[in-house]
Parts: sequence; structure tokens; C-alpha cells
Amino acid sequence: MKILLPTILACAFLACGPALAQRAGEPVRDWDITLGVAGAVHPTFEGSDRYRFSPLPLVTFKWRDTISFGEGGLSAAWHNKHLRIGGGLTFDPGRKDHSTGGIFESGDDRLKGLGTINAALGFRGFAEYRRGPLSVELSGTKFTGSQNSGILANLGLSLTLPLTQKLIFIPNVRATWADGTYTQTYFGVTAPQAAASIFPAFSAGAGIKDVRGGASLIYRLNRHWFVGASAGVVRLMGPAARSPISLDDTSVTGMTMIGYRF
Repeated sequence: MKILLPTILACAFLACGPALAQRAGEPVRDWDITLGVAGAVHPTFEGSDRYRFSPLPLVTFKWRDTISFGEGGLSAAWHNKHLRIGGGLTFDPGRKDHSTGGIFESGDDRLKGLGTINAALGFRGFAEYRRGPLSVELSGTKFTGSQNSGILANLGLSLTLPLTQKLIFIPNVRATWADGTYTQTYFGVTAPQAAASIFPAFSAGAGIKDVRGGASLIYRLNRHWFVGASAGVVRLMGPAARSPISLDDTSVTGMTMIGYRF
């Protein structure tokens, strides 16, 4: 749940593994590890009207509900009753200006002339409030790449609703704000880029980048094995929607997965 792939899929979808496989009321264990595989359908880049299928590994772990990997990257959190506050590292794989077969990369030949956006490390802070089935999270990420040094802020809400003892339904909504540096990197077109590409020049500023909604279903086959499916709709907003790079302001994503929780 990308930065198309990391944001839409790795965060939103792969996070389902340990969190959704855990039984309600089950005591926290020292180690909570999930391994599995998944297949995802997603746009070739943010704003694309073409889609591709990618196989994805599912690897998540959590230690004492404090140190975790998989949900937004590597993070550490302090928690007290309903509140969790923490921070950590995340990763933006960038964007290719051509088609690629890399499972964590996005790109399209129509982007030629815009140049490749290199991978970037991000520092992320978050606060999450959980009350019953409701979870509300506010997070901010500062990227440190030579090309992507922008800032993203997210506000998300989700519900974890057990439909039966084995089946869980998780609807969610989220809005993302981006600063001008980020939107210019991914949605802006400079004069040299316009001369070398099919897109006209465009200057992108700060604003709400997108809003999205989706849902996941997780079915526990037994104590360890589970299967799941997720689907979502993303609507680009503001400068991202006005950008000539945005060939389709509305996109969909989908994923199926199977995992084993140790």
C-alpha cells in the first residue's frame, strides 16, 4: 500500500500479514514472524492508465510489539494502552523512465525524457491511536535522496472487523499531503524534460497528493496459515492530478497472498 509500490502495496498490503493473522485477544509474543508470497496488480507509475502484475515476497516481523519490519519499513515504537508513537526508516525505490521487470520498481516507456528518479532513504515518524476495531494513524516521512528530498504526510483510518472466527474484514481510507519538492520530483516537468519528452512543462506545488480507500479480507486456514485479498482505489488530487504526467487520475490496485505465521 509508491513511491507507488512501497506505499500502496508494501505498506498497505504486506502489513496485513502479522497484524491480520493475529487472533483478537491473543497475548503479545516476543517474536511474531510472517513469511509468504503475493501477487499484485498496479499502475506502471503514479498517474498511469496502464497496469502490470508483479509477484511480491511477504516478509514481516515484530519483536515484543516494539521493533517491527514490513509496515512502512523498519520502525520502533513506544506504546501505552491505546497510543503508539514511533519512528524508523523507509525506502523509496524511485521511478524508471522506461519499462522494467523489477518487482519493486515502477516505470513506463512513455516517461522517456523525464529521467530516472533514483532510490531514496526516508525517515518516518508516526502516532497511532487504537480503540477497539478502530485505528487512526498520522505519519510523516522525510526523504533524503539526491533527487527525492521531499516530505509526505499521511492520515489514515482503518477498522478491523472479525466476520467469523476465521475471517477478518479491514476497510481503510487515507489521505496524503506532499510538499512542493516531492510533487515537483514525481509530477513536475522542467523545460529540459519537456523538450526531451512527450509532456509539456509543468510546475508542481505542495498540496493534497491523493486520497484512497480500500479493503482487505484475511482468512485463517489454521493456526499458522492464512490467505488474503486486498483491493483499493486511489484518486490523485491537486498538483498531482493537474500534472500532464497523470494520464489517469483514478487508479485501482489489487493483491492476493498466502502466508505462514510462526
